[in-house]
Amino acid sequence: MKSRLFAGLVVHIAVLSTAAFGSVVPSPAYPGAASSLAYKVTVDGQPVFVHHFPTFNQFQWMDYGSFAMTGKVHVTIASLVNDRNVITCSIRPLSYGIHPRISGRTVSFDLDQPRYLVLFFNEEPTFQSPGLLLFADTPEKNPPKPGDSTVVNILDYKVDNTDDTLETEKINRAISDVSARPGGGVLFFPPGVYLTGTVLMKSNVKLYVDMGALIRGSRKSADYTSPPMPAGERALTALIVFNNVENAGLMGRGAIDMQGYPWLWHDFQPDTGDGQARSDEGLVNDPHRTGIKGYIVNKSRNISLDGLLLLRSAYWTVTVSDSENFSATNIKIVNRKQQYHDDAFDFTGNSRHILVQDSFAMTMDDTFAFYGGPRATIEDVVVKGFVNYTYTSALAVGYGSAPNIRHLRFDDVHFISNQNKFAIWIQLTPAYFVGKGYTAGSRSSENISLDDFRFVNSTFENDGGHLYIDGGKAPLTNFVFENCTFGEPTRPGELMGASVAPILFRHVRMYGEMLRNVDQLKRDNYEVYVPVRFEP
Repeated sequence: MKSRLFAGLVVHIAVLSTAAFGSVVPSPAYPGAASSLAYKVTVDGQPVFVHHFPTFNQFQWMDYGSFAMTGKVHVTIASLVNDRNVITCSIRPLSYGIHPRISGRTVSFDLDQPRYLVLFFNEEPTFQSPGLLLFADTPEKNPPKPGDSTVVNILDYKVDNTDDTLETEKINRAISDVSARPGGGVLFFPPGVYLTGTVLMKSNVKLYVDMGALIRGSRKSADYTSPPMPAGERALTALIVFNNVENAGLMGRGAIDMQGYPWLWHDFQPDTGDGQARSDEGLVNDPHRTGIKGYIVNKSRNISLDGLLLLRSAYWTVTVSDSENFSATNIKIVNRKQQYHDDAFDFTGNSRHILVQDSFAMTMDDTFAFYGGPRATIEDVVVKGFVNYTYTSALAVGYGSAPNIRHLRFDDVHFISNQNKFAIWIQLTPAYFVGKGYTAGSRSSENISLDDFRFVNSTFENDGGHLYIDGGKAPLTNFVFENCTFGEPTRPGELMGASVAPILFRHVRMYGEMLRNVDQLKRDNYEVYVPVRFEP
């Protein structure tokens, strides 16, 4: 009897210990990865590899590391910068309430759940500052593995996984073979580095990139091609293309590095000699459409991205056009801080049922941009549990080509930075660009409507503007900000438009005070030309 009680007590204590102290699985580096010169990270005493990631130049970086966790873990970061102590450490998003302990050159704190964090040491928390990205994920559930009946190992195709040989043809042949199997399957990439040009996805194929594996895009633009397109339709030139595909996706805890900037960015492509490469103001044009995108989902259904780290896209990172049932979960987009046109997610055409959840983006340009004009309708878009660290705007609608948008919800989204413009930037007339000399934006978005935009449980921090809503003549209806917190922005906001229905602020805190009336908005540097409502 005593032995049974003792055994039960041991099991109970073990369960409590696991729940209280948790477990950690650091993500291994891919072969040849450059380690950080600035930081060393341990979690519960286990070293976490930190990748060196220069942004503007070798003196500006956003290094990154990742691990999976359960329970409660203890994170320790040693700063190796300038051989000096850490005096200040900012951990964003602020809403997570993580307060580090600083001792000499070391910072430490506890995490009780997976988080995506941006950390700044002895630096102001702005987009311009160097820092550390730390990705704490949930463990994978039932990941595929070689030997499973539905899994095909890419190494069975005799590919080189040392980054020495361009393997585009073999990878695409393997995808076609897996698609042809009854019910499709998983194409598995074990640890190693795989060099490729355009990858053409097929129906019923999940491409799985294992921890310690890296798919690396070629630096040569000639290695990127489009699938055959109907006459008059734009070429789909990208690293990975889903075109007329169903029930497919990318997944895993490895990484895909397009090496997009500067090698593939259209600003650096050879001049065609026709004088069209730049505008009269010197701005880069792309008249020949040489910009190579990251991941295109076109006229497809049931496409998912799950778990991956997507690095250095050349042009728009993920483009979803004329598609439905697209999802991105636990995706980390890390682009350079030195290139425009690297939007994280672009939605265009007639697309619907889109879910982006528990993800992160660092981009120079917009995070979520909507295009297509009045013939396009994008509906049922949910962004949930997202951390946004962007130079330009988090949500961009307009720029002369706004589509109809219905039912858009941002829930538990944290806007760390929108230094150049606004977190929410809806610009349906050229008003924003007057006096700025930005002729590409001097167009109105006509004959469209925006309905049912809800921003819930979200936070707007203090690097950049928060709200710029210019509805022009278009009807904007059912706009709600609920349980949101606004810090003090670096530029004034604006609410205007001829057909904007009352914008509702429900239980919103601005500058630390509950927002109760329009006079507070104006006092907090908002120009208000539309009806607004307030609820406690």
